Amino acid sequence: MKTNKQSVHLKLSLFLFFQVFFTLLSLGVFASALPKVRIKNVEIAGKDNVFKPKYLMNYYENIIEVHLKSPQNSQDISTFLYKIEKKNLFHDSTVSWVNFKGNSFKVSNLTSGEYNVFIKYKTQSGQSSPEVFFHLKVERPWWRTWWFWGASFISLFGLFYGRERFLKFWADEEQRHTKKIVELELRTLQLQMNPHFIFNALNSIQSYVMTHDAITANSYLSKFANLIRMFLDSSRSKYISLQEEIKMLNLYIEMESLRFEDKFDYVFHVDPEVNKYIEIPTMILQPFVENAINHGLRYKRVKGLLKIFFYYSNEYLICRMEDNGVGRKVAKEIQSKTRKGYKSQGLKITAERLVTYNKINESNIGFSINDLYTNVSESEEDTGTVVEVRFPLN
Repeated sequence: MKTNKQSVHLKLSLFLFFQVFFTLLSLGVFASALPKVRIKNVEIAGKDNVFKPKYLMNYYENIIEVHLKSPQNSQDISTFLYKIEKKNLFHDSTVSWVNFKGNSFKVSNLTSGEYNVFIKYKTQSGQSSPEVFFHLKVERPWWRTWWFWGASFISLFGLFYGRERFLKFWADEEQRHTKKIVELELRTLQLQMNPHFIFNALNSIQSYVMTHDAITANSYLSKFANLIRMFLDSSRSKYISLQEEIKMLNLYIEMESLRFEDKFDYVFHVDPEVNKYIEIPTMILQPFVENAINHGLRYKRVKGLLKIFFYYSNEYLICRMEDNGVGRKVAKEIQSKTRKGYKSQGLKITAERLVTYNKINESNIGFSINDLYTNVSESEEDTGTVVEVRFPLN
């Protein structure tokens, strides 16, 4: 009885053994292991490199070509496969294997980062060889490096800081120039309304009243009041129309002519092409006219003549003032001999005003003063003076 039981157990054990054996055999457990893929070399941007586990690549040399050695069982190989996984914080399971024929494959346009390149093959029966891999690192371009971004940030910060400093400096400069030009305009106004002029004008009015010439006194007083009002009105504006400037100059010269008892005649000539409504800076021309009367025509032995012309020339509006007075040299000699002589600061202040005005407005208003006659002997008539003030039309 025992013998029968042992026989049954032996048969059952043999049956289970063969069942497991054939199952494992069908799964290929006892099949011979396939050889791995062998990498011959790796070309980077056309440059041959001996195979090694890690490669460092420049951003501009991001093309690789991998060459394989033929395995011993090459006749049994169905296809080669490779895949490239980029190393990042999250595992990318979507990367698939890529089939390729022959013993090489090429990959281009790799972006910056770190990669693992896996290679294997499949046999005709569908078996897969063990995977072989190597590591790639593609450097970042220079414009994506930390030092570039750091330098850019510092440069950008410096640019904005410098811009703010420049704007503040320019604002301070503009404020300083504006303050200076306001002070100069005030001094010009004070000179236009200088005590000598006002005192002499009032004396003339008083003289007309004392001689019972009420009509002339009233006319002179009316002109004097209008002139003072025009001076005050012009001082409140930066610009004045040419028509208003001529009107004010005409009234001022008429007052001075009466004050000096018709010691000179005067004439205005405006070219027909000149736009009388064009605007020029206020209180620029009057100091030149004042200088011509008080330094040239005032000391002339005979009746003098003052001519004022307005015309266009080479994109400029020209104001030309001519007087046939004693000239600059004689006037300076007369001034040096007497303390009571008229000493005008108008030209100096006007020159300072123009320099400051040109800086603020990026303009180029200029003037020149020359002798009217250069070849005149002492026995002949006076030298005279000509002044040209140039206003750009733009």
